[in-house]
Amino acid sequence: MNRRIVILLALVSSSFLYSQSIEGIITNQTHQPVTETEIILTKDNNKFTAISDEKGGFRIPLKENGDYLLEIIKDGITTKSEKISVKGNIQKNIEIKEAAAPEEQKIEGVTITAKKKLFERKVDRLVFNVENSVASQGIDVVEALSKTPMVRATDDAISIAGKSNVAVMINDRLLNLSGQELINYLKTLRSDDIAKIEVITTPPAKYEAEGKSGLINIILKKNTNLGWNGSLQTSGSYYYNRPTVSTRSGASFNYQGNKLSLSANLSAGDNYWENKSYNYITGANNYWNTDSKNSNNYKYKGGNLKSEYKINDKNLVGINYNYSFSNPLEKAENTTSIMNETGTLDLSSDASNKNRRNVHNASAFYDLKLDSAGSKLSLSANLMINNSNARNFYNTITTETVSTFANPISKYRIYSGQADLEKNFSKIKAEAGLKYTRIKNDSEFNFFNIENGQYLLNTDRTNTFFYNEENYAAYASANFKINDKWDAKVGLRYEYTNLEGISMNDDSSARIKYGKLFPTAYVSYKADDDNTFSINYSRRITRPYFGNLNPFKYYTSEFEYSTGNPYLLPSFSDNFELGYVLKSNFSVTLYYNYNKDNWDRIQVVEDNLKYSIVKNFYNEHQAGVNVNYNYNKLKWLESNIFVNGFYAKSKSYDPETLAAPAGYGANFNMDNNFFLNKDKTFTFMLGFWGNIPNRSGNTYFNGNASVYTGIKLNLMQKNLMINLYMNDVFNTNRSKGTEYYPDYNAEYYYKGITRNAYLSVTYKFGNNNIKGATKQVKFEESNRAGGGN
Repeated sequence: MNRRIVILLALVSSSFLYSQSIEGIITNQTHQPVTETEIILTKDNNKFTAISDEKGGFRIPLKENGDYLLEIIKDGITTKSEKISVKGNIQKNIEIKEAAAPEEQKIEGVTITAKKKLFERKVDRLVFNVENSVASQGIDVVEALSKTPMVRATDDAISIAGKSNVAVMINDRLLNLSGQELINYLKTLRSDDIAKIEVITTPPAKYEAEGKSGLINIILKKNTNLGWNGSLQTSGSYYYNRPTVSTRSGASFNYQGNKLSLSANLSAGDNYWENKSYNYITGANNYWNTDSKNSNNYKYKGGNLKSEYKINDKNLVGINYNYSFSNPLEKAENTTSIMNETGTLDLSSDASNKNRRNVHNASAFYDLKLDSAGSKLSLSANLMINNSNARNFYNTITTETVSTFANPISKYRIYSGQADLEKNFSKIKAEAGLKYTRIKNDSEFNFFNIENGQYLLNTDRTNTFFYNEENYAAYASANFKINDKWDAKVGLRYEYTNLEGISMNDDSSARIKYGKLFPTAYVSYKADDDNTFSINYSRRITRPYFGNLNPFKYYTSEFEYSTGNPYLLPSFSDNFELGYVLKSNFSVTLYYNYNKDNWDRIQVVEDNLKYSIVKNFYNEHQAGVNVNYNYNKLKWLESNIFVNGFYAKSKSYDPETLAAPAGYGANFNMDNNFFLNKDKTFTFMLGFWGNIPNRSGNTYFNGNASVYTGIKLNLMQKNLMINLYMNDVFNTNRSKGTEYYPDYNAEYYYKGITRNAYLSVTYKFGNNNIKGATKQVKFEESNRAGGGN
């Protein structure tokens, strides 16, 4: 009873001690309430604070009347500061502008910041606030992506759960890179420069309808600091029980002036890769078994230059140029045994392929701000030039040796121009745009028989293929702020395609024209600060890679070749998602995809000849759920757990293939970061990923798993970063599966040198707050050049 009396007296006395206060509502320039904003009142070193609620409201009791310094802090940035006089209870409504610059507010040696949630569900995307993850600091962007919910990133590829061939943007503009060039570029960027990563599994109408994989948008931290900085990076991988290493070195430079911003980077590397594989085709009375050993020495160098010039507060122009050169050397040794009605044939073959690839990307943009509400007009133009020239030697050995030489030459050009308009109203954000793209690809395949050291042109296997494509696109979308809890977004995109492929060898051509509508719709509901729900829909298209449309035959031995298909059609997908986020660290997404006219490469055996060809041959239903949880309750541990489970059912409509049986599949990964000191600059890492058997198309994929471990050091005030990893500790990472056909099955196995020790060192110098030129220009079509045979 005495304790209750004391508490009651304390409450009563506090009402006299705090007999004055300030209260009000915080709004933005469009008169919308601003939530989760910190208000600080300072008088004689005494601080009084509050956080605005979901309606923008706040109330701060004060000990005494007098003059106070009022400061408004949003996302760690001071947006307003003024002196006010308090006498009794006063009402003060505050309108804030966009944050101008990051500032640290120091109170008696303590830095006060408004901490964002670790990840959030927006109306059309999941947002991972990288700057709030200690484990994601001091690493490159590829490593940061590997810690992002729903994303799996390695030195080979980046994918979203249940999807593949993901496209990557920086500050809402697509990178003009794909494949190894994309990975190399992302490794030059540091996670310390990233504010957040957006995972867009059902992209809005503003973005290209191309691809089933969705988009990853990397948002860099805002910056108004003047000055420059640079960094030097080097890394290497030592492969278990192999006499060679892979190396990479790079340098970057950033400059920020009042008007001009510049960013540049250079990189060079020498990657070594080796794998063993087999492909066993077995039927009732025949088989075709091949064992292979391959090695690849991938040497590359490249650079990037970005420049932005701020003409005035409303006008911004910029250019972006990327260059990459690679000359990989690939060697292969194959042993094949063939049995059919004519008997048994044993043969061996080898190949030595040397390629030279030069890729140029150039982009330019112009942004015009139309009003203070954020409306703007953006114009952009893009150009990609790719020249490839290969020298491929093959030997086929039976009772005699047949030697051949192939000289494939590819020259493709991609041109595009786009206009995007954004108009912001009080509760509606409207977008509309137009885009034109032209693709031109000229390919030559020169084939020679080698006899007595002489190169004799084989006209039957030599061909020239011309490919031309034009795409026209228009879109419109609107984002509605219904109220404080409900948001909605709808969009519609129309794309018209006109393409032609001409094969000179057989004097054939294919002309295809089609126009399609791609609707998108999103609704999100924020029940409270801890619970957010969303539902999304989008329709997508996947167009074939250029190489898959080329009909001439690439012979790898006298008994085997691969070919493209000029009549290959695009595939379409309808995607539905239902998402839920709890307390910013736990998310669940239910999804359903219907994919129509999917295409893949299939194998065909005809007597003593085997070839592979790309065909549209199946439709697929896939439904699943993915769960992500980030655990950071302990000061010494941060863990991220992701699980994706699904059910897939495919139906083949081509008589040459059989659909794999319907069934369940799942993939998962866990990343653990143990902080070994108070400042969290010394970290021990342990993680694993894996998947259980699953099915798609005519293929059954066996399960797979891998474990990694390592340490991370941030020294010299985080200017020196050292990472040491051991990848695939137990050497378990490999690919294995079975393809189904009416008369035979094809079992495949692939094992690379995945167990390796990886060391990287990065040193930063100059003003670390400088980001340089950060904008990119959308150029989605460049990704289609990354495929092929």
